[in-house]
Amino acid sequence: MLINGSPEILNQASNTGSLRELMARRVKWPVTVCLTTSILFACLSASAQSSEAPLPVFDASKSYDLGSLVELGMATNPATRAAFFRARAASSKIGEAKAAYLPVVNAAFEGGLDRWYTPATAAPDIFHRRQATTILSLEYLLLDFGRRAADVARAVAFCEAAGLVYERKIQVVVFSIQSRYFAHESALWQERAAQAMRDFALTAFETIRLESNTGLAARPEFLQAQKNLLDAEYKVDKARALARNTLGELCVASGLPADTPLKLSGTELPPDSAVLRESASRLVEAALASRPDLAARAAEVRAGNEAVRRAEADFLPEVRLEGNYAYSAFQYDSQTGKAKKSNADGVNGYGAFLTVSWDLFDGFERVERLKNRRDEEKAAREDLAAAQLEATRDVWIAYQDSFSAAGRVEFAEGFVVSATENFAAAESAYQAGLIPVAELADAAGQLAVARFARAEAVADYSIVLANLALAMGSVR
Repeated sequence: MLINGSPEILNQASNTGSLRELMARRVKWPVTVCLTTSILFACLSASAQSSEAPLPVFDASKSYDLGSLVELGMATNPATRAAFFRARAASSKIGEAKAAYLPVVNAAFEGGLDRWYTPATAAPDIFHRRQATTILSLEYLLLDFGRRAADVARAVAFCEAAGLVYERKIQVVVFSIQSRYFAHESALWQERAAQAMRDFALTAFETIRLESNTGLAARPEFLQAQKNLLDAEYKVDKARALARNTLGELCVASGLPADTPLKLSGTELPPDSAVLRESASRLVEAALASRPDLAARAAEVRAGNEAVRRAEADFLPEVRLEGNYAYSAFQYDSQTGKAKKSNADGVNGYGAFLTVSWDLFDGFERVERLKNRRDEEKAAREDLAAAQLEATRDVWIAYQDSFSAAGRVEFAEGFVVSATENFAAAESAYQAGLIPVAELADAAGQLAVARFARAEAVADYSIVLANLALAMGSVR
């Protein structure tokens, strides 16, 4: 739903957990025909907005976590702001449609002078006239057989659709920030693992180099250690590049330029992801919430129904009440033949009329318009059906991916445990002189690979959970 106010209120709602409550706020049209129609408005009053918290702005000295980045993205991402203003523009259409229920009042003034004649039997009546006339007219549509009601209901449906699209855009932006954040976290964890592997490869290379100089290590061992060091350096550089790229993507998702010097709060890889997997189970078992994009499609179908009803009403007459009042002050000189006379006065005039207008034939324009509206309504229904099918696909795939990703995390954690135990055993054997340093370096490499895999699996699982929430239409 369209949030009452602007992105500022969204920020407050995100902090207090009352986002759903704010989204449920609606106001109603006071005319009888619209009493059952709930609509969404932005900005109820200027006084309410004056008490809102200011929009967050980027602070280069601040370290951001995921929550503060989402809040920043809501305020700075152009996609959410554009959707908000489109929704607010749609709410203005409701007032425009309501205006037809009120009378049209017009004021006019006419003043000037002229010289002309009136034909007469004896001679033309020539006159010089100076006149000033003020006119006040009123027109009120008494009966239109549902035209206005259909226009208002259609505007309400479009407003609801725009508000729901705004909510869905918020969810998409939140998901974008979450997925980029998790990807950047994974890149940072991989960079740390690569650095640890590089440090160990460097130590092993120096050890074998010294042993090679003293004849305790063969040339192939030295070359292998050198290769391992170069490979470790390559992986460190690759991990740094990935971290820089994911940081740029995170900045853009948050509504900031890619080169923004964004600082993130330090995060550590969780020692155990069991709690994370339990939260996914609770999420999957929860009832499927109504996705805003599907609700928006349903609102478009309702708008199509009202458009058909409006086109049908165009075949019926309109009954209007018209009235006017005018005051004319004038002065003129009249001459008929040789007779001349001057006159000056003021006249009050008024009129009241009941008019009935009925277009009996318009070249089949109304017939074709009705066909068009009916086809558009049918197309909207098919779009809704297609969107529902896509939603079931999204939820099903995200649901299955959550189990697959959970399994990969569990396997990766087991891989880390096994690689850690293997490295500890290799380290003890090396210290006891039972194995060469090359085998110890190989065990360290396997541990780094395991940490790489675990970091990637945890990040992928976090992204899958965010994708599942998006597929279910949840912003929390």
